[in-house]
Amino acid sequence: MTDSKPVKVLCVGDVQGAFAKLIRQVQAVNVKNGPFDMLLCVGEFFGPNDEENQKVVSGEIEMPIATYILGSCCPSTSRYYPEESIEFTSNLTYLGRKGILNTATGLQIAYLSGIEGQTANEFQFNWDDVQELLLPVKTQSGFLGVDILLTSMWPTEVSKHAHNTPSREIEGSTLLSRLAAAIKPRYHFAGMGIHYERQPYRNHRTLLEPPQHTTRFIGLAPVNNQEKQKWLYAFNLQPMRKMTRNELTAQPPNASEFPYMELLQELTKKEVELEREKRDKDGARNGASYRFDMSEEVEDPVDRGGRKRKRYDDGPRPDKKPAGPCWFCLSNVDAEKHLVVSVGDSCYVAMPKGPLTEDHVLILSIGHIQSIVAAPSEVRDELEKYKNSFMLLADKNNKALVCFERNYRTQHMQLQLVPVPKSAVKGLKMAFLNAASLLGIEMITVGKDEQLLDIVNEGCPYFFVELPDGSRLFTRQMKEFPLQFGREVLAGSGVLNCEEKTDWKNCVLGKEKESELVEKFKQAFKPFDFTEENDDSD
Repeated sequence: MTDSKPVKVLCVGDVQGAFAKLIRQVQAVNVKNGPFDMLLCVGEFFGPNDEENQKVVSGEIEMPIATYILGSCCPSTSRYYPEESIEFTSNLTYLGRKGILNTATGLQIAYLSGIEGQTANEFQFNWDDVQELLLPVKTQSGFLGVDILLTSMWPTEVSKHAHNTPSREIEGSTLLSRLAAAIKPRYHFAGMGIHYERQPYRNHRTLLEPPQHTTRFIGLAPVNNQEKQKWLYAFNLQPMRKMTRNELTAQPPNASEFPYMELLQELTKKEVELEREKRDKDGARNGASYRFDMSEEVEDPVDRGGRKRKRYDDGPRPDKKPAGPCWFCLSNVDAEKHLVVSVGDSCYVAMPKGPLTEDHVLILSIGHIQSIVAAPSEVRDELEKYKNSFMLLADKNNKALVCFERNYRTQHMQLQLVPVPKSAVKGLKMAFLNAASLLGIEMITVGKDEQLLDIVNEGCPYFFVELPDGSRLFTRQMKEFPLQFGREVLAGSGVLNCEEKTDWKNCVLGKEKESELVEKFKQAFKPFDFTEENDDSD
């Protein structure tokens, strides 16, 4: 049974500039039943009064608690929003057009602003926006869902199979139905309509699939609605990441069937066509050029498997067959196996294209796993064994090991290991922090007892580096994060002093030279390679 404190949340429908009424009600509810941790606003936040809107933006009118708002739903209010997420004031944050917010309280909140349209703009979303939000579903092994989904429009057919129905029909979005079905929110709030609290619906087929949590859809009326319908909703929520599986999947007695099944069947055809087009374009653009290139940005259409694979596995199970080529899988006949240094049960080691040093290597998962955070325990355990082995090898050569992972639109789990002179260790932490600071990127120091899985969820982009002195640095600020950031720092004059190697393409070796270096490195690593003792069984 979880013993952490539930998060207290308020959610409001279209404010439409009725700030005074909203503030009064929130203050009253907060005094009576609070304190609340946050206020979430769906629908149109700003109204027709420019003067009042400007007072809110400037902070002259202050929100009483931490407030998060969606973007515009029409052209007239679009001018109040910047292109990106921003804190208007300390208590008022514009979330942005789309994304997933990981709060300090542990909640994971997905959001999509605006209304459905053919073309994405400042107040409309389209198919591409939904596809981008669905990346966590495609790139996470064992994705469970999110705590809350915020949209302005309703999803189409949300009331299907429910015993309680809306008092009148509300225009919905089929794209939001697709999003809700895939992202599996525990609560889905929407505005631009009336008050409607749908009975919870299941996210699994009874008796055919393992039980999952239910979803509660709640439509909220505008603040100044004439019918005096409910526009403010208060609830407590335990973050799903802090719950046991039994607690999370407990089914309320009034749970109904999943409402979007028929819609999904129609939309799947379109999705498959678009994915195939995207895959074809990516394949034509990248070709074999990104084999063992750890800096290329590739959106991954591959279905993930988290099962342990034995050495020299012939490939994924038939039902886990990749939708496109992955050069990082040993099962791929086109993978450049002459770069492989060592193969374990769940991971393998390879020399990258254009290595910084002759002992620069990569640890990769044998199966389709997108990042270390998404990896099952057996993969993470073997990765640690490899790291320890390479630390011993580096120490023997009077070097120390730097390990980093850049997880942003990468197709395959990849940890880079770069040995550096022990004389450079003292200045490494400051070198990474200074380089990040110059780019306006905030890197945090990970606590001694914290694990990577404690601070970031599967599917969330991040950069993580582990230094020889035990320091670990981390950032989720990946927008415009340099592709070669880790290499740039290590290639600097204070570390490896090989700035010409910042771009791997400048130091690519021919296949003959690569094979020669790999064989030489294999011999050096052999005394430390724990897989050698298992060779007789393979």
